[in-house]
Amino acid sequence: MKHLTYCLLIAGFMCGCTNYDDNIKLNVQDYKTLTPENIITNLKVANLILDKSEFEEMYDNYTEDIEIEGVLNLYKNGVTLIANEAIEVEVKGAFSAEFELKSLGIKFDDTYNNEDRKLIDPEILPFHSLDRVKAFRFRNSGNDFENTMLKDMSYTKLAINAGLNLDLTYAEQTVVFVNHKFLGLMNLRTEANTNGMSRLYGVSKSDITLAKILGGGIVEKKDGDFDRIDDFIAAIDNEDYDYLSNEIDIDNFIDYMIFESYIGNRDWPKNNVRFFAVNDGPFRFVLFDLDLVATQDIDSSPMLFINNPIGNPITDLFNIMYANENFRQTYDVRFQNLINSTLLSSTRFNDIVTEYKSNIEYIMPTQINKYNTPETFTEWYLNIDHLKNNFEARENYVR
Repeated sequence: MKHLTYCLLIAGFMCGCTNYDDNIKLNVQDYKTLTPENIITNLKVANLILDKSEFEEMYDNYTEDIEIEGVLNLYKNGVTLIANEAIEVEVKGAFSAEFELKSLGIKFDDTYNNEDRKLIDPEILPFHSLDRVKAFRFRNSGNDFENTMLKDMSYTKLAINAGLNLDLTYAEQTVVFVNHKFLGLMNLRTEANTNGMSRLYGVSKSDITLAKILGGGIVEKKDGDFDRIDDFIAAIDNEDYDYLSNEIDIDNFIDYMIFESYIGNRDWPKNNVRFFAVNDGPFRFVLFDLDLVATQDIDSSPMLFINNPIGNPITDLFNIMYANENFRQTYDVRFQNLINSTLLSSTRFNDIVTEYKSNIEYIMPTQINKYNTPETFTEWYLNIDHLKNNFEARENYVR
């Protein structure tokens, strides 16, 4: 196998808590000659077999709703985990679909049996299941594609490790090929949509009622009982606390609002909100797309993040609930207990980031060599330090 060699001459410096050697030599696997068979990695390796012309048409016309058929093969350390599994593929993402490396949505013809955890095997919350997977995506890390490719996964893992009462997406770092040619380093991630939530709870897709809030606070009804969604939004408009307190999972809503505002997600709650119910159960809220966390207004209070200047139903819902003395006391005590527990500390976050960094450190130069994003391996290290330092600053301000 051919290799390129990068010699990064870095004047000895320290950034944050990370030390760098003066000379870092890396064997960069040449993406032009790399195949699923000769790649050196401990990560899972996916190879999508797709019609070349259909894939190029879909990739080039990413704003159109194009779905193509193919098969999935998945390997790890030379061992075949999944062979020739029939799939449908489409380009996913909004802003991030403009990147040279695009996220791909993968849907199985039949729900995939993941009891042996061959497809995805992360640590999961005790009330979730990954035994069945209908759809997932190879994600390009969204808005973090040009920086670290670690951000969304790391913040999500922080919530998982803290044992929060949240519904979310699970992910593994994976190397993806298309027709035996290197496509890129991506995150194999479960979905935050109806398919994803139904599989987490082991129910049929028809048992799920789900809506999402788009940019500007616009509610889009996706699946299930649309009348129930309308009634829920109407109760928010009418500030009907009694109705709302019975319609939402209070513990989930509290953990959801605390976590999103604690980490400082500026692309929320006017955007990136999904809420769903299983049959007649209460609405729960889904944590996803944390790519713009702690990038601006790091020294703003959690309440300022919740009270986004762009009006939206989630801000209104929170203010209705928080005006109630019992809810407010429960919320404040939970928030203080989480801070006191250090479950959401920057120390824990840094350990997660370091682990994910080490997983892809060997393959990242190959990614940079193909996409020039970020421009250098050194810049990638600096971006990781920036990711850690921003959350530490956020934690210190909130405390």
